Formats: sequence, structure tokens, C-alpha cells
Amino acid sequence: MKLTYSRMFIVFFAALLIAELVSCKKNDNGYVDNVTADTTLVKYVCTNNIATTPGLLKLLPIGTTGAAQTRAYAEYVPSNYSSDNSWPCIINLHGDGELGNGSSEAALQPFTYSCLTGMIFTDNWDKSHRFVVLSPQFATYDDRSAANVNKFIQYAKANYKIDIKRIYLTAVSGGGVALGNYLHTYSGGEAAAVLPVSCYVPPTSSAKWKQVPVWFMCGAADSTVKPSNVINNYKAIMAVPPSVTPKITLYTGVGHDGNSVNKTYSPATNDNKFETTYKGISLVPYSNIYDWFLQYHR
Repeated sequence: MKLTYSRMFIVFFAALLIAELVSCKKNDNGYVDNVTADTTLVKYVCTNNIATTPGLLKLLPIGTTGAAQTRAYAEYVPSNYSSDNSWPCIINLHGDGELGNGSSEAALQPFTYSCLTGMIFTDNWDKSHRFVVLSPQFATYDDRSAANVNKFIQYAKANYKIDIKRIYLTAVSGGGVALGNYLHTYSGGEAAAVLPVSCYVPPTSSAKWKQVPVWFMCGAADSTVKPSNVINNYKAIMAVPPSVTPKITLYTGVGHDGNSVNKTYSPATNDNKFETTYKGISLVPYSNIYDWFLQYHR
């Protein structure tokens, strides 16, 4: 079939538009390009205010980075971000204390207080600063849907210089809802490994993401999540069976608090004691979670 001149112009213009959208992220900050390899990411490309403060936690209300940004989030890129085109990336799924509408930096301030983003804010996390870390803000429990988590991951791939084979997910407390929804709906999705910390992940979904390495962390005295729920997850995964045996760390005498969460993300300050067994299951001691992540890729 021959193309008319008008049709040829439309095709040429569409190709030019895609090229322009893709190239808009190849600016002085050297944004990479997962987009040229996957043009479905074009609609997520933003054009400004991304990775402009390397080495610092940055709060980005909705729309700060351009029209494609429909969700507020906290951003960290390493101080030498421009030196590499394929950084490992941690997507942090927050707890109930960080719920908010994302309309302003004030709405995002809770990200500076605790958990992974709080440890980044005070520089008490991975001493080698080896990751891009992005923490989307959710407004409600219903907002923590699988589709919304997936949409944010696509946005991350479109705008950051990340290695799409090394995307890691971690969740705290109520963030386990978002993590479980995503892993179940997308059969593990794009997660290279996952770290649920003091959070409940529905065990019935485990068979659908058996290929994803997982390390559960929880306080042995946590009356909110309860170690028994972690064990239920473990047993459900082991029944599949998994590609990698899940790990469990239970902190002795620790409840649903910062001794479990903050210290998990801060290897240098983690002085918690830990259980060695629970209901006949052998547990593992705490060790550097960032080194653990980097063992795995998709």
C-alpha cells in the first residue's frame, strides 16, 4: 500500500515527536535512556526538576517534574549520579505515617522523619550510597493498588538512569498492602528482590511471585504485624517451592517501632539482638541489607 503525502507527513511527524520526547531527557544531567529501548515509556517522560540535587533527599510534590508526574515522591540519587547510566534502584513503599495528598513539600515532610527515607535524610543508611531511591506517596489504602505501584515503576524507568534488571522493592508496615498487591497482580513484576519490614504481605499471593528473593524483617514482640504472620508468608512461599529460600530476621523484644524499622535501614547503628528460631523455623541474623539486595538481578 502506498502512502499519500499527507499520511507520510503524519508518520514522519509522529516519529519526530517520539524522538523529541525521548531526547528531552538527554539533558545536561545525562538522563538515560530506557525509553529508546521501550517506547511505551514515552508517556511517562518528564522534562525538568529530576535529579537536580544529587546526594540529598529531595521532595517532589505532584507536577514538580512535569505533566507526566501524577504522584508525589521523595527522590535520592547519588552524588556521582552522572557517572553511571545504570544505577540499582530501590522503590520504597511507605507506612501509614507517610500517607498524604502530595500537593506540597509540607505533605511530604514525613518522609524525612524515619524509615528508609529518614535514614537517607540523616545519612545513616548505605555508607557507599550505591542506589537511586524513590518513595512514592500514597493518599489512602485504596490508592496502594498494584496498578499505581506499577505506574510509578514505569515512571522511574522513564526518568532515571536505573538498571531495570536491578529494581528492588521494600515496604514498611501498611506499605505491605502496596507490595503485596503489586507482587500478586504482576506475578512478581519487575522486582529483583523484596524486603518487607514490619509489614503484613498476604500469604495467599505468594505462589505468584515465587521467583522473587525475599527477606522478612520484624520485631519478635510486634503485636501489630505479629511474627506469626511472617511465618505464614514463609510457609506459603516454601510450599510452592521458591527459587530462593526466603530469609527471616526477628528482633528480640522489639515491637512495631523504630528499633525494627530505622535500624533495619541503618546497618551501622543496628545493635538489635535477634531470635535464632521461631516455631521450629531457623532464622537468620541481621546483616547489611544493601549488600543483600545487590546479590540479585532479574
